[in-house]
Amino acid sequence: MCVCYRLSERNVVEIIIKLRELNLLEVYHTDDGKEYITPNQLCREIHDEAIINGGRVSITDLVPILAVDHSLVEKQTQVLVASQPDLHFLLGQLLTKEYLDGVAEEINEKLQQLGTITIGELVKRYDLPGEFMEEVVRKRLKSIIRGQQDSSDSRVLYTEGFQKSLFFSETEKLITSHRISGILTGNRQITQANYLPGIYTRTQNNWVDNFFKQNGYLEFQALRRLEIPNPESHIKHHYKDYDLTFMGDVCVGPGLRDQVEASIDDAILRATWVDIYPLLPSVFSIDECSQLVELCLRRRSEAGGGRRGDAGGRVVGGTVVVSDVLITRLSEHLTQLMPQRAKAAVDRGAFKEQVSSGKVRMDDDDGGKKDKKDDRRKRAAGGKSGGGTQGRETKTKATKNKGRGKRQATHDSDSDDEHKQKHNQDSKLVEFLSAEEMKTEVTNFPELEDCPEDVLEELAGDLLRPLTQHFQEVARGVFQATLNAEGWERRRRTHQQLQDKVLALLTTIKLSEKSLKVFDEDMQVQLRRHLLRTQCTELVNELLLYLAHQSHINLPDNPDLTPEMRVKIIQKLDEDTSPPLLSVNKTLVGAGLEEFHKAVDEAVAAAGIMLKKKDNKKDRQVLLSHRAALLEQLAASLDAPLTLRLACLVLFQTVTGNMLHASGKFVPHVLAFLKTHLPDAHFITLHQYQELVIKSLTSKGDNEEESSIKLELERLAPTVKEIAITFKKTTGGSQTTEE
Repeated sequence: MCVCYRLSERNVVEIIIKLRELNLLEVYHTDDGKEYITPNQLCREIHDEAIINGGRVSITDLVPILAVDHSLVEKQTQVLVASQPDLHFLLGQLLTKEYLDGVAEEINEKLQQLGTITIGELVKRYDLPGEFMEEVVRKRLKSIIRGQQDSSDSRVLYTEGFQKSLFFSETEKLITSHRISGILTGNRQITQANYLPGIYTRTQNNWVDNFFKQNGYLEFQALRRLEIPNPESHIKHHYKDYDLTFMGDVCVGPGLRDQVEASIDDAILRATWVDIYPLLPSVFSIDECSQLVELCLRRRSEAGGGRRGDAGGRVVGGTVVVSDVLITRLSEHLTQLMPQRAKAAVDRGAFKEQVSSGKVRMDDDDGGKKDKKDDRRKRAAGGKSGGGTQGRETKTKATKNKGRGKRQATHDSDSDDEHKQKHNQDSKLVEFLSAEEMKTEVTNFPELEDCPEDVLEELAGDLLRPLTQHFQEVARGVFQATLNAEGWERRRRTHQQLQDKVLALLTTIKLSEKSLKVFDEDMQVQLRRHLLRTQCTELVNELLLYLAHQSHINLPDNPDLTPEMRVKIIQKLDEDTSPPLLSVNKTLVGAGLEEFHKAVDEAVAAAGIMLKKKDNKKDRQVLLSHRAALLEQLAASLDAPLTLRLACLVLFQTVTGNMLHASGKFVPHVLAFLKTHLPDAHFITLHQYQELVIKSLTSKGDNEEESSIKLELERLAPTVKEIAITFKKTTGGSQTTEE
């Protein structure tokens, strides 16, 4: 009894995989994963597809049709070609004998129509290699293709009859024996060869001679219409003794060129302009006319004798020549408009903004300005009569202008970049006239009446930049006169105010730094950072605002200088002032004051401020003034956190004899320090007040609790103020209060 078992798909797959591993079965897996195909079946399907596609199919096209990997299709195609000699596989394509026979039939039809055909033409048409194409043709000659190969060139096919390759030898024999009159052209190439009868050549030359004699030029296109294939070579050979000028698609003789030169001479001598384009024949293009004008001007400038001292001309719009004298008159006319427009630019502040941005320097001599700055620094930091923040003597050294020599050395190599930068800077300068206004002024100039509009526009554009540069000098003179009119007394007062403010800040910073030693190292670092962010930053801001004003840098009213704004201002300062300001600005983000003290001396000197020696009497006055200011603020304070901070600062100065610059977050640390220096009752009151302040700042919105805290703060505030105001430290170490 026969038992049948039904296998699942999974079992079948496993069996096939096992058979493939044992080399008992060779199948290929399709791309969709649903079928297996044997190599023989794949070969049959490849052959079938080739037949379906007319006997020629690409492997790339078979891959999606057969759903088999490209490499497998290519492999089996090669196996198929190896087993069937009538199949061919090249350039990734499968070709059948039937397809090649069809190609041969098409070649035969074309050959019978034309009489000749080349293998190169067939390669382009059928997109097959030349050697293969030649083999296909050779195998089918005399059978499908009714023709033969040229014995001198196997890549040429022709039908039975006269061979074209014999044309050259037979024709040359006829010309040599004078049986025919003419010449052969085309360098013995069948596709380019021509026979020109003698009478035809004589007729061509007669037409060319007559046209050149009447018009003074020759157009290449006209000669091509006469079937002269290389007009330039023909003209050079035919007129080898003439002084001809070739440009573009025309040849100009001396007669026409002399006419153009005469017109240019007349315009230059009469200080006017002339457009050459309408004077030339219509066959001349704009480019050809422009080349001819440039040539005539160059010949004129190279000529000697009486022309050497003549005025010149400028080509505008390619074909218009404008006398240099006329351009000079136009420039002088426009220059007369400058003073009034310069005054208007200064009055509305546009020129000052330009000076502030650094686009225009007010100093005529960089060296002279540098000497003045060096003198000012020497006076500010020099000798035994002055000193730095610590009262030390300061030596000054003469410095060289490092940038000048370097720029001079690289001037030649960087000339292109400098020209681009200068062009960009010019585009940002205060305008003398806008492009449209400049064009209007040039158009309205009487001596340019009837001039083409594009020429006027180009002429206006050429004049805009040099006149804008000259306008800057005029505007600078007006601006300088305005500055002088403001008087020097106001500047002197401003500098004195800056000096007083800077010296006061330096003293405050020094005295505040002394008080930090009573705290631990971590707290000292935090207090130094706070000092850098406040007093030190205020000092640097004062210097920058003053120098920005002196350098005419525009700033908003009452500016709040951020680190980014400070860097931008420093970058706009001159090369002598910016380095020390940049150095001291970098120290503001540090954690120590040593670097700040080192850098601040040079920054202060750059502003022309004289630093004084250490003065203990002056220090005591600053301390008294500071304490008085704290007491005044304390008496007027109605804010509990502020009252607590001011009371702690006053008590700290009373206990240590030094001022302390600290924000509210440092109050707990200050109060902890004061604990050992205050009577217990005073400390308990201050500590209680501190806890109430903390509760008031951290309360969660309980109105009843907030009211209770507020009442208790108001009750203790007078006591806290009284403790700060009346407390004195005795020399014996006990603390007392004033009665």
